[in-house]
Amino acid sequence: MFATERMTLNMDERRTRFGLSLLLVAVTGVVSYALGALGWPPALQESMSQLRDRLPVAGSSLSGLQVERLEEVMRAIQGQYVEEVDVEALNVGALRGMVEALGDRYSTFFTPEEYRSFVEGFEPTFSGIGVTVEISQQTGLLTVVSPIKGSPGAKAGLRTGDAIIQVDGRDITGMSLNEAVALIKGPKGTQVRLLVKREGEPEPLEFVITRDTITVPVLDYRMIDQEAGIGYIQLFEFSKKGAASQVKEAIAELRSQGMTRLIFDVRQNPGGLLDEVVEIASFFLPTGDPVVHIVERAKEPRALTAKEAEKWTGPLVVLVDGGSASASEILAGAVKDAGVGTLIGAKTFGKGSVQTFWRLQDGSGIKLTTAKYLTAGGHSIDGQGVEPDIVVGNPNRIIPGEPGDPQLEAAVRHIREMEP
Repeated sequence: MFATERMTLNMDERRTRFGLSLLLVAVTGVVSYALGALGWPPALQESMSQLRDRLPVAGSSLSGLQVERLEEVMRAIQGQYVEEVDVEALNVGALRGMVEALGDRYSTFFTPEEYRSFVEGFEPTFSGIGVTVEISQQTGLLTVVSPIKGSPGAKAGLRTGDAIIQVDGRDITGMSLNEAVALIKGPKGTQVRLLVKREGEPEPLEFVITRDTITVPVLDYRMIDQEAGIGYIQLFEFSKKGAASQVKEAIAELRSQGMTRLIFDVRQNPGGLLDEVVEIASFFLPTGDPVVHIVERAKEPRALTAKEAEKWTGPLVVLVDGGSASASEILAGAVKDAGVGTLIGAKTFGKGSVQTFWRLQDGSGIKLTTAKYLTAGGHSIDGQGVEPDIVVGNPNRIIPGEPGDPQLEAAVRHIREMEP
């Protein structure tokens, strides 16, 4: 039985994970027969029992021959491998390899420890350096997607696109995301030394960062031009339940302060929960308009539509960049396709899939891509991203919302020309 199931569009530590595959080798019939005649060692019986218990879904669909083949390989390794083997490592390797065989970088198997760490990503606080990372599809390196504003990582100078190649002198190239993140995280007050490759720098850069307790904010908002009535909401992620209610409260508060024009910033926002982005899009789209189309296996695409809500119908600019992913892209695509606002910034990340994750009986977990999505207008953004209406770069990598932010400045100039 699955104890926990959640759908996510997020891509921070929920993002790219590559497991360790199990290398299987052929065994002869003679060896198999001999092992069968002698019976299974107790440790192997326990191993196969654990493996079956962890496969509550697949167990009913595996044929007897498939189960026998798994058991045969396990018997061979347990009985014939030149060195003592770790039964749990065999179990985990088999399960990782099964998921890795899908060839999907967003699907993964978690050990109980990894699953606990993964779920922490949905909590409001954690201990670490405060950066969102992924395994880059282009380079295979652990890459910073976005530093959390005010975090130790941001203060130290880590930037979007930085590739972390060493942690405390240990080469992490080729590691899974789970392994690498486990090395970077640690108790508050301890230090971690990172070696980073940065585009345009001839040599790797070294950062020594003191870990801290990170409180992940959902959003920030303020009036940035009282005279012109320009309000600003910066949404950091869609991953916390209640993100939509906080956006609603922010809009109401800014309205009370005289807002007649709204800049909504999802730059460096890695995504989050599907229901939250639908709720937030409902503030801007007419009720009943499509927000996103979900495409599941062997099913017709289904549209999730904007709900009844207190609507914002004034001038709207949505700021996007290469760190805007998944749920951020759904919102940007919906606004663009509905023609209710202007997108300004840079092309978005390009993640067009939905993941569902479960806690298994023993505390381990699994995350699978269970659907693809299309934007409100029926466009796939997977690997392509959403193009802004007005392209504005950020060559000096100014942190979004900070003084000198060229994309925000462009948004202010543009929205001033829009009639409330």
